[in-house]
Amino acid sequence: MVRVHRGPLTIPSICRSLQPGTRHPDNRLKAVRCVLSMTTTAESYEVLRQRHVEAFAARLAGEADKLTWPLEQLHALRDTRLRALLRVAKQHSPWHAERLRSIDPDATRPPDLAKIPTMTKADLMTHWDDIVTDRRLTLQLANDHLATVAADGPAYLCGEHHVVASGGSSGMRGVFAWDFEGWLSFALVRERSSFWLDRHAARTGESRRAWVAAERAIHPTAILARTFSGSPQLGVNRSFPVTLSLSEIVAGLNGFRPTYLFAYPSMLHLLALEARAGRLRISPHELNSGAEPLLPEVRREVEDAFGVAVINLYAAAEVGVIARSFPGSPGMHLNEDIAVCEPIDIGGRPVALGMPAAKLLVTNVINSVLPLIRYELTDEVTFLAEANPDPWTGRRIADVQGRLDDMFTYATGVLVHPHVFRSVLGRRQGILDYQVRQLPRGADIAVRTTTPVNLQDLSRELVDVLTRLGLGDPEVSIRVVADFNRQAGTGKLRRFVPLG
Repeated sequence: MVRVHRGPLTIPSICRSLQPGTRHPDNRLKAVRCVLSMTTTAESYEVLRQRHVEAFAARLAGEADKLTWPLEQLHALRDTRLRALLRVAKQHSPWHAERLRSIDPDATRPPDLAKIPTMTKADLMTHWDDIVTDRRLTLQLANDHLATVAADGPAYLCGEHHVVASGGSSGMRGVFAWDFEGWLSFALVRERSSFWLDRHAARTGESRRAWVAAERAIHPTAILARTFSGSPQLGVNRSFPVTLSLSEIVAGLNGFRPTYLFAYPSMLHLLALEARAGRLRISPHELNSGAEPLLPEVRREVEDAFGVAVINLYAAAEVGVIARSFPGSPGMHLNEDIAVCEPIDIGGRPVALGMPAAKLLVTNVINSVLPLIRYELTDEVTFLAEANPDPWTGRRIADVQGRLDDMFTYATGVLVHPHVFRSVLGRRQGILDYQVRQLPRGADIAVRTTTPVNLQDLSRELVDVLTRLGLGDPEVSIRVVADFNRQAGTGKLRRFVPLG
């Protein structure tokens, strides 16, 4: 059977994207060859995928061991990877070459990164063609590839890369290319904790892994399981897109009977309520949640319903799994070997232990095709100062509950943190879920409810809170909805939506 890729991915379109002066003529020819490689047989795609599966199966046990490596050993591996990344970026990325001109990659340690300017998602999307180190690639080629993947299913770009897209919690679309080794490392780090837990619990029998997440293979929550399905450690994988109705998801899960369940927190909350009502009848021994903040009240509801501790993942499509929680313990452990993490305040200064950071700078050391060096994530991360109670040795951060982009800034200069709304809405027992949109003088709030809620009292309470914060004559409208508008492609819920 031939996999024919439809849509805008054509040789003329790629040649037009390679403007004179941006690529050597040899690279223009390589790009055309890359386009030609996109029309492949399903069998050849499977050959490439099996290379990933075999490497994953061979390396997973060793990856699981890294969870308990001494911190110094993890950092030594990270720093070796950092220097290799800097060498590749300086040699093959025109954009990074300018930024790294005073950097000696072979002598660089994480503290030396402070000499390098930060980079934002806007920088990445503006300069994508000059950041990527595989000079065959362009943003247009990547976007066209994503279009064919969305229509036809998973494929490797140029026979070796995976490309994913994410709207991100900030709402700004990002396109990220992963090389073969980086994508393998993404999966290994994603799955090594489950392997470690199964090994220490002496679990046997077939693993059945259910994913309630993105629908199409352009987001990591949809494509990772597909790439590595068939590995003996992962068992059987099945995806249940969040675009399905809740009743369809529940029926599918009841029929599949997963031993492992991953879902966005907003979906996991709904599934917990279905379990309490007796409609969802599954008993997974591991629950994973990520891609959205896991609120404390949601965690309690889910753990009470399933009788299993939720493993919270802090991940990003451009970095991989940055941190994850140990079952039953507060906070999350950093995956210290995959990235250099720098918590900073709004002015770009380092933040001390125990203090919330306005942003987290990450340098992804496992993916060299699209180097992200001091890349800004606007998540409010707090590095914990308390002693580590767990066997995993990565440093610990508090659960990530929000991001700088979620802050509401009003024309009068009043700043309102998302917690102001969370603290009021989260106390109302009848409120299942909510989405808050900023208005010029207040907020418009959509809620999903399980029992009747006095919306007028709730509105008055929030008006009083906003008034105390200095917002003059605030307006708060609250309405009950059947569902929310989720982000296209990923199905994630953006809970707080500032103006603009």
